[in-house]
Amino acid sequence: MQSIPLHISALFISLVFAIAFLILIAVYVSSQRASLSAEEQRNNFVSAIVVVLVWLTFTLLIASSGLLHDFTAMPPRLLLVVIPPLVFFLVLFYSKQFHDLNEHYNNFWLVYLQSFRILMEFILWLLYRYNVIPVQMTFEGRNFDILVGITAPFIAYYCFVKKTWSPKVALVWNFAGLLLLINIVAVAILSTPYPFRYFMNEPANTVVFSFPFIWLPAFVVPFALLLHLISIRRLLSGMRA
Repeated sequence: MQSIPLHISALFISLVFAIAFLILIAVYVSSQRASLSAEEQRNNFVSAIVVVLVWLTFTLLIASSGLLHDFTAMPPRLLLVVIPPLVFFLVLFYSKQFHDLNEHYNNFWLVYLQSFRILMEFILWLLYRYNVIPVQMTFEGRNFDILVGITAPFIAYYCFVKKTWSPKVALVWNFAGLLLLINIVAVAILSTPYPFRYFMNEPANTVVFSFPFIWLPAFVVPFALLLHLISIRRLLSGMRA
Protein backbone atom coordinates (compact mmCIF):
# COMPACT_ATOMS: atom_id res chain seq x y z
CA MET A 1 0.00 0.00 0.00
CA GLN A 2 1.27 3.47 -0.93
CA SER A 3 1.45 6.19 1.70
CA ILE A 4 -1.74 8.19 1.98
CA PRO A 5 -1.43 11.76 0.68
CA LEU A 6 -2.08 14.33 3.39
CA HIS A 7 -4.81 16.13 1.46
CA ILE A 8 -6.90 12.94 1.21
CA SER A 9 -6.58 12.27 4.94
CA ALA A 10 -7.46 15.91 5.66
CA LEU A 11 -10.52 15.69 3.41
CA PHE A 12 -11.72 12.53 5.14
CA ILE A 13 -11.13 13.96 8.63
CA SER A 14 -13.14 17.03 7.60
CA LEU A 15 -16.00 14.77 6.51
CA VAL A 16 -15.92 12.86 9.81
CA PHE A 17 -15.99 16.03 11.90
CA ALA A 18 -18.77 17.45 9.73
CA ILE A 19 -20.85 14.34 10.45
CA ALA A 20 -20.02 14.62 14.17
CA PHE A 21 -21.08 18.29 14.10
CA LEU A 22 -24.37 17.38 12.39
CA ILE A 23 -25.06 14.75 15.06
CA LEU A 24 -24.48 17.29 17.83
CA ILE A 25 -26.66 19.90 16.12
CA ALA A 26 -29.39 17.29 15.64
CA VAL A 27 -29.32 16.42 19.35
CA TYR A 28 -29.43 20.10 20.32
CA VAL A 29 -32.27 21.06 17.98
CA SER A 30 -34.37 17.97 18.69
CA SER A 31 -34.02 18.53 22.45
CA GLN A 32 -35.32 22.07 22.00
CA ARG A 33 -38.21 21.03 19.79
CA ALA A 34 -39.19 18.34 22.27
CA SER A 35 -39.76 21.10 24.85
CA LEU A 36 -37.37 19.51 27.34
CA SER A 37 -36.22 21.46 30.36
CA ALA A 38 -33.01 23.47 30.06
CA GLU A 39 -31.21 20.91 32.23
CA GLU A 40 -32.40 17.98 30.08
CA GLN A 41 -31.34 19.81 26.94
CA ARG A 42 -27.91 20.47 28.40
CA ASN A 43 -27.52 16.86 29.59
CA ASN A 44 -28.46 15.49 26.16
CA PHE A 45 -26.03 17.81 24.39
CA VAL A 46 -23.14 17.15 26.77
CA SER A 47 -23.76 13.40 26.63
CA ALA A 48 -23.68 13.49 22.82
CA ILE A 49 -20.38 15.41 22.85
CA VAL A 50 -18.81 12.96 25.30
CA VAL A 51 -19.97 9.86 23.41
CA VAL A 52 -18.75 11.16 20.03
CA LEU A 53 -15.38 12.39 21.32
CA VAL A 54 -14.71 9.27 23.40
CA TRP A 55 -15.53 6.96 20.51
CA LEU A 56 -13.44 8.86 17.96
CA THR A 57 -10.53 9.01 20.40
CA PHE A 58 -10.79 5.32 21.33
CA THR A 59 -10.80 4.21 17.71
CA LEU A 60 -7.90 6.57 16.92
CA LEU A 61 -5.83 5.02 19.71
CA ILE A 62 -6.66 1.42 18.87
CA ALA A 63 -5.78 2.02 15.19
CA SER A 64 -2.52 3.74 16.15
CA SER A 65 -1.55 0.82 18.40
CA GLY A 66 -1.30 -1.56 15.43
CA LEU A 67 -3.53 -4.09 17.21
CA LEU A 68 -5.85 -4.37 14.22
CA HIS A 69 -3.10 -5.30 11.76
CA ASP A 70 -2.96 -8.95 12.81
CA PHE A 71 -4.98 -10.36 9.92
CA THR A 72 -4.56 -13.96 11.08
CA ALA A 73 -6.46 -13.42 14.35
CA MET A 74 -9.95 -14.88 14.35
CA PRO A 75 -12.50 -13.47 14.83
CA PRO A 76 -11.14 -10.40 13.01
CA ARG A 77 -9.99 -7.70 15.41
CA LEU A 78 -11.73 -5.06 13.33
CA LEU A 79 -14.89 -6.18 15.13
CA LEU A 80 -13.56 -4.28 18.17
CA VAL A 81 -14.45 -1.03 16.41
CA VAL A 82 -17.38 -2.24 14.33
CA ILE A 83 -19.64 -4.02 16.83
CA PRO A 84 -19.84 -1.29 19.55
CA PRO A 85 -21.32 1.48 17.32
CA LEU A 86 -23.75 -0.96 15.73
CA VAL A 87 -24.96 -2.13 19.13
CA PHE A 88 -25.12 1.45 20.40
CA PHE A 89 -27.09 2.68 17.39
CA LEU A 90 -29.49 -0.26 17.57
CA VAL A 91 -30.11 0.45 21.27
CA LEU A 92 -30.77 4.08 20.34
CA PHE A 93 -33.03 2.98 17.50
CA TYR A 94 -35.30 1.07 19.89
CA SER A 95 -35.11 3.70 22.64
CA LYS A 96 -38.38 5.54 23.27
CA GLN A 97 -36.52 8.72 24.23
CA PHE A 98 -34.52 8.66 21.00
CA HIS A 99 -37.70 7.94 19.04
CA ASP A 100 -39.43 10.92 20.64
CA LEU A 101 -36.50 13.19 19.79
CA ASN A 102 -36.14 12.25 16.13
CA GLU A 103 -39.89 12.56 15.59
CA HIS A 104 -39.31 16.31 15.46
CA TYR A 105 -37.36 16.04 12.22
CA ASN A 106 -38.79 16.13 8.74
CA ASN A 107 -38.21 13.01 6.65
CA PHE A 108 -36.50 15.32 4.17
CA TRP A 109 -33.34 15.58 6.27
CA LEU A 110 -33.06 11.85 6.94
CA VAL A 111 -32.82 11.31 3.19
CA TYR A 112 -31.00 14.46 2.13
CA LEU A 113 -28.09 13.93 4.54
CA GLN A 114 -27.19 10.72 2.71
CA SER A 115 -25.76 12.95 -0.02
CA PHE A 116 -22.54 12.97 2.05
CA ARG A 117 -21.84 9.64 0.35
CA ILE A 118 -20.86 11.51 -2.84
CA LEU A 119 -17.86 12.97 -1.04
CA MET A 120 -17.09 9.64 0.65
CA GLU A 121 -17.01 7.86 -2.69
CA PHE A 122 -14.83 10.59 -4.18
CA ILE A 123 -12.37 10.07 -1.32
CA LEU A 124 -12.33 6.32 -1.98
CA TRP A 125 -11.71 6.99 -5.65
CA LEU A 126 -8.75 9.25 -4.75
CA LEU A 127 -7.35 6.47 -2.56
CA TYR A 128 -7.59 4.10 -5.51
CA ARG A 129 -5.87 6.58 -7.83
CA TYR A 130 -2.98 6.73 -5.36
CA ASN A 131 -2.85 2.91 -5.22
CA VAL A 132 -4.04 2.72 -1.61
CA ILE A 133 -7.19 0.62 -2.11
CA PRO A 134 -8.27 -1.84 -4.85
CA VAL A 135 -10.49 -0.77 -7.72
CA GLN A 136 -13.48 -2.86 -6.59
CA MET A 137 -13.94 -0.55 -3.59
CA THR A 138 -14.68 2.40 -5.90
CA PHE A 139 -17.40 3.35 -8.38
CA GLU A 140 -15.04 2.18 -11.14
CA GLY A 141 -15.36 -1.31 -9.70
CA ARG A 142 -18.06 -2.92 -7.55
CA ASN A 143 -19.01 0.02 -5.33
CA PHE A 144 -22.26 1.66 -6.45
CA ASP A 145 -22.86 3.57 -3.23
CA ILE A 146 -22.35 6.90 -4.99
CA LEU A 147 -25.80 6.41 -6.56
CA VAL A 148 -27.33 6.85 -3.11
CA GLY A 149 -25.56 10.16 -2.62
CA ILE A 150 -26.45 11.46 -6.07
CA THR A 151 -30.13 10.56 -5.82
CA ALA A 152 -30.63 11.58 -2.16
CA PRO A 153 -31.38 15.30 -2.87
CA PHE A 154 -33.91 14.40 -5.58
CA ILE A 155 -35.70 11.82 -3.43
CA ALA A 156 -35.80 14.24 -0.50
CA TYR A 157 -37.10 17.13 -2.59
CA TYR A 158 -39.73 15.38 -4.69
CA CYS A 159 -41.01 13.14 -1.88
CA PHE A 160 -41.07 15.60 1.02
CA VAL A 161 -40.99 19.14 -0.40
CA LYS A 162 -42.81 19.08 -3.75
CA LYS A 163 -44.58 15.86 -2.71
CA THR A 164 -45.05 14.85 -6.33
CA TRP A 165 -43.59 11.43 -5.54
CA SER A 166 -45.13 8.99 -3.11
CA PRO A 167 -43.34 8.31 0.19
CA LYS A 168 -43.18 4.72 -1.07
CA VAL A 169 -40.49 5.91 -3.50
CA ALA A 170 -38.39 7.07 -0.53
CA LEU A 171 -39.04 3.77 1.22
CA VAL A 172 -37.83 1.73 -1.76
CA TRP A 173 -34.86 4.09 -2.11
CA ASN A 174 -33.91 3.51 1.53
CA PHE A 175 -33.98 -0.26 1.14
CA ALA A 176 -31.91 0.04 -2.04
CA GLY A 177 -29.46 2.26 -0.15
CA LEU A 178 -29.16 -0.38 2.58
CA LEU A 179 -28.39 -3.05 0.00
CA LEU A 180 -25.72 -0.90 -1.63
CA LEU A 181 -24.20 -0.18 1.79
CA ILE A 182 -24.11 -3.91 2.56
CA ASN A 183 -22.56 -4.51 -0.86
CA ILE A 184 -19.56 -2.22 -0.35
CA VAL A 185 -19.03 -3.46 3.21
CA ALA A 186 -18.91 -7.03 1.86
CA VAL A 187 -16.56 -6.04 -0.97
CA ALA A 188 -14.27 -4.24 1.49
CA ILE A 189 -14.16 -7.24 3.84
CA LEU A 190 -13.44 -9.66 0.98
CA SER A 191 -10.62 -7.37 -0.22
CA THR A 192 -8.88 -7.48 3.18
CA PRO A 193 -5.93 -9.89 3.67
CA TYR A 194 -7.89 -12.19 5.96
CA PRO A 195 -7.70 -15.96 5.40
CA PHE A 196 -11.11 -15.77 3.68
CA ARG A 197 -10.06 -13.00 1.26
CA TYR A 198 -11.82 -13.32 -2.11
CA PHE A 199 -10.52 -10.40 -4.21
CA MET A 200 -6.82 -11.12 -4.66
CA ASN A 201 -5.85 -8.07 -6.73
CA GLU A 202 -3.50 -5.59 -5.08
CA PRO A 203 -3.40 -3.45 -3.09
CA ALA A 204 -5.35 -5.23 -0.40
CA ASN A 205 -7.77 -3.26 1.73
CA THR A 206 -5.70 -2.35 4.78
CA VAL A 207 -6.33 1.40 4.88
CA VAL A 208 -9.32 1.07 7.24
CA PHE A 209 -7.06 -0.37 9.94
CA SER A 210 -5.09 2.86 10.28
CA PHE A 211 -5.84 6.43 11.32
CA PRO A 212 -7.84 8.29 10.10
CA PHE A 213 -9.65 5.76 7.89
CA ILE A 214 -10.49 3.56 10.87
CA TRP A 215 -13.37 6.01 11.22
CA LEU A 216 -14.92 4.72 7.99
CA PRO A 217 -16.13 1.38 9.44
CA ALA A 218 -16.26 2.70 13.01
CA PHE A 219 -18.25 5.90 12.45
CA VAL A 220 -19.20 6.82 8.88
CA VAL A 221 -20.81 3.52 7.86
CA PRO A 222 -22.85 3.21 11.11
CA PHE A 223 -24.05 6.80 10.60
CA ALA A 224 -25.33 6.00 7.10
CA LEU A 225 -26.96 2.84 8.44
CA LEU A 226 -28.72 4.72 11.25
CA LEU A 227 -30.11 7.32 8.84
CA HIS A 228 -31.60 4.54 6.71
CA LEU A 229 -33.10 2.72 9.68
CA ILE A 230 -34.72 5.84 11.16
CA SER A 231 -36.06 6.90 7.77
CA ILE A 232 -37.53 3.44 7.06
CA ARG A 233 -39.20 3.25 10.46
CA ARG A 234 -40.74 6.70 10.12
CA LEU A 235 -41.97 6.02 6.58
CA LEU A 236 -43.53 2.70 7.60
CA SER A 237 -45.16 4.31 10.64
CA GLY A 238 -46.60 7.06 8.44
CA MET A 239 -48.03 4.55 5.99
CA ARG A 240 -49.64 2.51 8.77
CA ALA A 241 -51.11 5.68 10.29
